[in-house]
Amino acid sequence: MKSTFGMALAGGGARGAYAAGVLRYLFTEAPKELGYVPWPKIVGGTSVGALNGYFAACQSSIEVQRMHDIWTNLTVEDIYKVPFRGAFGTIKGLYKSAQRAAVLDPAPLLKLIQQEASRRTLRESIRSGRCRAFVISATQLHTGKNVLFLDTADPNFSMPPPPLGSIIRTPLYPEHLLASAAIPLVFPPVRINDTLYVDGGLRQNAPLHPVMYGGADRILVIGTRTMKSLPANPNAEASLGLVAGKTLNALTLDPVERDNLAADRINKLIEWGVAKYGGQFAEDLEAETGMRAIKILHLRPSMDLGKLAADVYTPEKIKGSWGLQWFLDKLYEQSETSGESDLLSHLLFDKCYTKSAEQLGFEDAKEQKERIVQFLSM
Repeated sequence: MKSTFGMALAGGGARGAYAAGVLRYLFTEAPKELGYVPWPKIVGGTSVGALNGYFAACQSSIEVQRMHDIWTNLTVEDIYKVPFRGAFGTIKGLYKSAQRAAVLDPAPLLKLIQQEASRRTLRESIRSGRCRAFVISATQLHTGKNVLFLDTADPNFSMPPPPLGSIIRTPLYPEHLLASAAIPLVFPPVRINDTLYVDGGLRQNAPLHPVMYGGADRILVIGTRTMKSLPANPNAEASLGLVAGKTLNALTLDPVERDNLAADRINKLIEWGVAKYGGQFAEDLEAETGMRAIKILHLRPSMDLGKLAADVYTPEKIKGSWGLQWFLDKLYEQSETSGESDLLSHLLFDKCYTKSAEQLGFEDAKEQKERIVQFLSM
């Protein structure tokens, strides 16, 4: 490609299965139309978007297949443990959760990340320059500052920090990915070099900013939620599950629209300058300021992933401890009462849901084939 293709992947917990399906289409089916595999040169990810971004940044068909296998064969206890058993254990477990500032134990997720990283495919992709930069977003717990962890082998690669944020150039390791995915109160903060970090979605759920200002001029943004105007049951009581689910949803309404607007303004400025002063205007503007035309394609689920989670939830098929079954059943019961299953869709890391969400992502991308091919062929 003559242009620089970048990708921004949003967070969303188990909803990340949807983005994995989009990526599977992009890297396995779209090449049949394009004549090449559209590997991104710059990848930005937050939370589960950082985990999926890892596979995209690896630029390997083997890693894409591995991503598909994980999401379609997943069990909840591959991602987290519920640290209580039985009625008495529930009280004791909740007390311990309060002490460590999180309800769930993500030790299995760390083990999974370490297992995938051990192949060192990402290191080779970065070292060779096939992937010019992989950026993940996290939030410093004590300051609330947005921090971008930047992995690149290009000493000339640069981008401005996010507003009131900072950039840390470092090879990305499992603890960085786990930090980006540390949903507050759900998963514990992660300590990196004596600093505690939590989910990057608090400040930047779909990290378009670093991809756009890092030099990409064709950017695919993959979201994990649809826009809902009215609640399914406006008279539902405000339960803990409902509030937590809506809070997680609110985190996905981030500055990506603002960055989209900024890109539109840049494009209009360039179009005006070229029309008034000729094609040299665009070249001079880029040389002097680094500003150039940016095309953005934003893909979102065609259906509410919260509703999908409630529709496919099957308690008897989910393997796990008593505590896990109790926990998920409570989330499902809340969704039945309120008509809102956002929290369930974030935490149902089971193939009964993730396999369906992954396939939905694949089918949605297939439906958008013409737009995707045109976008990547410009």
